[in-house]
Amino acid sequence: MKTSGLDGTVRTTGGRYDVYFERHFDAPLDRLWAAVSEPGLLEGWLGGPVDELELAEGGNVVIQIHPKGPATVYGKVIRLEPLKVLELTWDVPAWRNVPDFFGTTMRWEVRPEDDGSKLILIHSLPSDAAWHVHAMLGAWHLHLDALPATLAGEPIPPFAEQDFFDMRDMYAELIGPVT
Repeated sequence: MKTSGLDGTVRTTGGRYDVYFERHFDAPLDRLWAAVSEPGLLEGWLGGPVDELELAEGGNVVIQIHPKGPATVYGKVIRLEPLKVLELTWDVPAWRNVPDFFGTTMRWEVRPEDDGSKLILIHSLPSDAAWHVHAMLGAWHLHLDALPATLAGEPIPPFAEQDFFDMRDMYAELIGPVT
């Protein structure tokens, strides 16, 4: 597993847990925006089909995350500022041994930065989802590691399920218990 340093953090805001990443990419702002707002590019770094993404406030969202999951996200667009912010509700019904994961929001914010652009990812979880913080840190870390290949139009290197467990455990060791 090739990975960048452990750059994810968790912040407590208003009784919620915000899984937070900031990453620089060697890509122009419009290309990074396309990677978070166009189904064909989202599919690359999220690892599964984007069945629906209506880019309008109130628009429907249906995204399959990593087909081996097979987690499916259902949501609505709650904020859209083209070339700046895409924010969605992010609900995942129970799958495998994971219970329902409802009441979360996903925010992708893009900004120009030096010779490229920056993505700020904030996955906000309700207070009763502390059990899922390390998993979200590990999962988003791996997805963000796949984003440079998507931006370059290259095939995404596959990751094994064990990569996720290893990354989750590294974050658990780094962050410690979340309560």
